[in-house]
Amino acid sequence: MQVVNQHISNVKTIVSTIALSAAMLCASGATAQTTGQAASPASDTTMLSEQVEGDYLVRRYLIRRVNDVDYSIHYRISVAKLNAALKGNTQALNEMNSFVEGLMQDTTRRVCEVIITGYASPDGSVSYNQKLAAQRANDFKAYVDAKYGFSKHYNVTVKSVAEDWKMAHSAIATSSIPDRAMVLQIVDGTQAPMAKEQALKRNPAVWNYLAEQILPPMRRVEVMIGYATDRVVEERILVKKPAPQPAVPAKDYVVVEEDVNGVIVEMPDKGEVRKEMREESHAVKKEAEAAHRLAKHDAREAAKIARAQEKAAKRIAKKEAKAAKKAARAAKKTYKDLEKM
Repeated sequence: MQVVNQHISNVKTIVSTIALSAAMLCASGATAQTTGQAASPASDTTMLSEQVEGDYLVRRYLIRRVNDVDYSIHYRISVAKLNAALKGNTQALNEMNSFVEGLMQDTTRRVCEVIITGYASPDGSVSYNQKLAAQRANDFKAYVDAKYGFSKHYNVTVKSVAEDWKMAHSAIATSSIPDRAMVLQIVDGTQAPMAKEQALKRNPAVWNYLAEQILPPMRRVEVMIGYATDRVVEERILVKKPAPQPAVPAKDYVVVEEDVNGVIVEMPDKGEVRKEMREESHAVKKEAEAAHRLAKHDAREAAKIARAQEKAAKRIAKKEAKAAKKAARAAKKTYKDLEKM
């Protein structure tokens, strides 16, 4: 049973480690259905705890992935009121409804922001299109507030954009519109928006194609929902136990029974005895050499003193001899002087 439990524990460690690695490496995958191209989510990993549990080092991580979904809702020309039955809107609204309901029930996901942007196609005056784009954004905000209570729960930002004719360049360039080169030259030109529109309307086939294929998708509202997904992952690492240290050999000893309790006498090691004898011999030799040096030093000092005393005695004797000679000469002179008298 112990072997089976150990095997299961090892398998759990491997699985949890793989799960952590997969969670970190796959953080760039999308986790929600979108109607547009979603950017790769950013991920952030934070260690929550690290502790030893039995034979394992257990680390717990919080993996947070930031992602977003986008939905595009179409509006009729010159209309700022949502029409759920308009082409493409039913599917987009159903997808958004499914995502929002799952989002509200999933405690691991947290909405960071909601951005609602209203757009207007470039046909018509710029001032009118700016007003129309803002009305569409506010209309859809009212829709999601009534249905989901977005503004009560989340940070909702409303924006608006009046599209320029140049924004239609990509759609025109990939289309089968008549006189495409001429149309691109007009929309990319430097004329005022209304002048471009008049130039395009001079060619009915071109204008009809624009009105049916190019301009309708530009009348829309785009919704971006940014959210973070939090997930706690556990990693278990088997901790290797250190190898047992070899036992220290005990010293040899004998027991000498000197009294009732006995005395434990430690027997010295032969090598230690030889070492002590060498050290003692060395110390005696050093003391003998020091005594010899001291004796030589004392002998030299005694010789110096003797030589100094001998020199002093010679100087004194020389002085006394000189004094004696001087006294003899003085006495001889005195004697001669007395004879003359």
